[in-house]
Amino acid sequence: MANLRYAFRVLLAKPAFAAIAILTLALGIGLNTAVFSAIEALLLRPLPGVRDSDRLVQLYRTYPGGFNYGSNSVPHYRDIRERAGDVFSGVAAWNFEAFSLSTGGQSQRIMGQVVSANFFSVLGATALRGRTFVSAEDQTPGAHAVAVISHAAWQGMFGGDPQIVGRSINLNGHSYTIVGVMPSDFKGAMPLAPPPVWVPLMQLGQITPDGLARMERRGSSFMNVVTRLRDGVTVEQARARMKTIIAGMRQEHPEDYRDSDVLLVPQTDAGIHPTMRGAQVGLSSVVMAVVVMLLLIACVNVANLFLARASDRSREMAIRLSLGAKRSQLVRQLLTESLVFAAISGTAGLLIAWWAIDLANAIRLPMSFDIDPDLRLSAPVLGFTLLLSLATGVLFGLAPALQSTKPALVPALKGAAASGGPRSRASRVLVVAQMALSIILLASAGLFLRNIRAATTIEKGFVSDNLLLAAVDAGLQGYSRTRTEELYGRLLERLRALPNVRAVALGSVVPLGLSDQQRGVEIPGYTPSPNEAMSIDYNIVGPGYFEAMGIPVTSGRGIIAADDSAAQGAVVVNERFARRFFAGTSPIGRTVRSNGRDFTVVGVVPDGKYRTLGEDPRAYVYFPQAQMWEASMVVHIRTIDDPSALAPVVRSEVASLDPNLSVSDVRTMNNHLGIALLPARLAGIVLGIFGGLGLLLAAVGMYGVMAYSVAQRRREIGIRVAIGAARSQILALVMRQGLRLVAIGTVIGLAGALAGARVVSGLLYGATGVDAMTLVLVPVVLIGVAALAIWVPARRAATIDPMVALRGE
Repeated sequence: MANLRYAFRVLLAKPAFAAIAILTLALGIGLNTAVFSAIEALLLRPLPGVRDSDRLVQLYRTYPGGFNYGSNSVPHYRDIRERAGDVFSGVAAWNFEAFSLSTGGQSQRIMGQVVSANFFSVLGATALRGRTFVSAEDQTPGAHAVAVISHAAWQGMFGGDPQIVGRSINLNGHSYTIVGVMPSDFKGAMPLAPPPVWVPLMQLGQITPDGLARMERRGSSFMNVVTRLRDGVTVEQARARMKTIIAGMRQEHPEDYRDSDVLLVPQTDAGIHPTMRGAQVGLSSVVMAVVVMLLLIACVNVANLFLARASDRSREMAIRLSLGAKRSQLVRQLLTESLVFAAISGTAGLLIAWWAIDLANAIRLPMSFDIDPDLRLSAPVLGFTLLLSLATGVLFGLAPALQSTKPALVPALKGAAASGGPRSRASRVLVVAQMALSIILLASAGLFLRNIRAATTIEKGFVSDNLLLAAVDAGLQGYSRTRTEELYGRLLERLRALPNVRAVALGSVVPLGLSDQQRGVEIPGYTPSPNEAMSIDYNIVGPGYFEAMGIPVTSGRGIIAADDSAAQGAVVVNERFARRFFAGTSPIGRTVRSNGRDFTVVGVVPDGKYRTLGEDPRAYVYFPQAQMWEASMVVHIRTIDDPSALAPVVRSEVASLDPNLSVSDVRTMNNHLGIALLPARLAGIVLGIFGGLGLLLAAVGMYGVMAYSVAQRRREIGIRVAIGAARSQILALVMRQGLRLVAIGTVIGLAGALAGARVVSGLLYGATGVDAMTLVLVPVVLIGVAALAIWVPARRAATIDPMVALRGE
């Protein structure tokens, strides 16, 4: 307690020193806390609002060619549920589906979920109001039109109506009775994208026109499956049991299970989705490493401040030692002071983290559904901050404490400051470390900032400028195919007649979005190699699609109106597909078989980017909409100039055809590409901010160290001036000393930056990890800033009055 009281007196004795040290550390601790809160929410936090989430296991289908996280068909899910009861206490299925929610005469498109009736019980969640689904609602298709809504939907869409249970809502033109409201902390099986409404799987026939057919086909895999392990059963035991089950199913359904298997992934290891976990971990590691470096730079700065303060307190330490104090007592006292500084800095850092988290939660991403990262100062985050603060206190306080308690007693008792010595060496080592860390930090930030430009200029295979997108789905309103074709035909005719419109077409998938489609294909005359995946990405498009997208047809023709349901099957492939399956021959006129139907290749288009900007070239196929019917489509409108002005016109035209038909995701293609560019932009912006802060801390730290060095050498400099040294010589002496340390730190930092660049190269788009411009520009900028920070105290040293300096000694 005596040490604590004295520590607070020391802190209050020099408020300016305390404020600078606390603010520097608070910045580093706060940013580390904010980044860790994101990692905790995305990678470490158990499913909220469920019971024993560590007992949950996700189940996926695997296929040859490394496709390990496939969805499940409803018949497959039912077989697993019936046969694996000895290892799973429950097996549930769920999937996102688009809904047209009609309220108050207006219609809006939402992303809800269809779930098996036992979904909530398997997750271990109960309703806040009313009930969840019962087994009877999982028996007869379309028999029970009921729904459960989320707490957020109850409060936002229905104003927290206390009589909400029993109230009816209109989904896709059908009336559903709300039977329950879930608690506020329940987010479903994917908490990053919590749905507003859940309906029973047996209602899929009412939700989509082909819902019943999708449910009955064993090859129609679109459901996610989550299971709960029985008490005492391990994941390995469940995996062994599943091998036996799949072996039996392979005998019963050889065509469906000849090459496929199942994969069990514990919920705690899945993150948002297993396919994204590698990228999440990689990006999180890079950002966390950067903020840790920022904190280390802050610690170096504060350690230098404490070393400078130790020079002022050398007489105090000498008196204490002369009076019999043990060195261990003094070290303990000084470490207590450091920990007090760190504790206050940690508290201030929590305020910075709270502000950063609040800002991150308020960001709305360019997506068709709401993303809720739910970042917060949870118990693990607060524990992380506490440990970080304690570690920081020891890190920046230990070296100054050890140095402060080894003064030369006689000079210290006289009040004389020894020049050079261990304290000066420690300070010089800290300068080198600070420079090296700053180089690594700024090089990482520069690499990702350059990566933003590489990502925006990379060849995507289509022209994104002057292109407007609008999603429509007449099937959500129960339209038949004939009515849908008629409505879409009238809509496209009206849109083509608008001024400023160059081309209009339909497509089921927008490239570089969050959705993709695959289907199996066979190529007559082509024998796939063992384990070669024959599932190909595809799009369903209407006439004029390639003109609207700005995709040139390099051979043959595109999709035309004559490619209707009565015509011979037609397909357009990309160059990668042609090279893979028709190497050395013309693909035009060749046959592609899918789902038992033959399609003739009528055209070839260049390769593009379909899933991610960083992907390798992949085979891709375009089917005519009339021959591969799909009701949910995206209208692509190519304009002469800015397309955003047409957005309200598109909504008006759709409303004039059917007021209940919702139009969603009306955005320009460049805005849509924000999804694909999001990782690069986030990394670039965040690391750019951190890099700027690191540059500021480096400049302040360098100035503080050199000012301290000049203060230590005041008598020496006074003598040099007294015996005839020129001011320019003194300036050169101090500059040379500082820049020598900067040069050593630069060499070490460049080596570290090169090593780090190779590590993060896998996260970059169209850029190598070693970027010459970044690795040249960053040291030049930092050396310039360091030179300026050294020049200010060097200039002050050159103006020292020798009489004043000598009299002061």
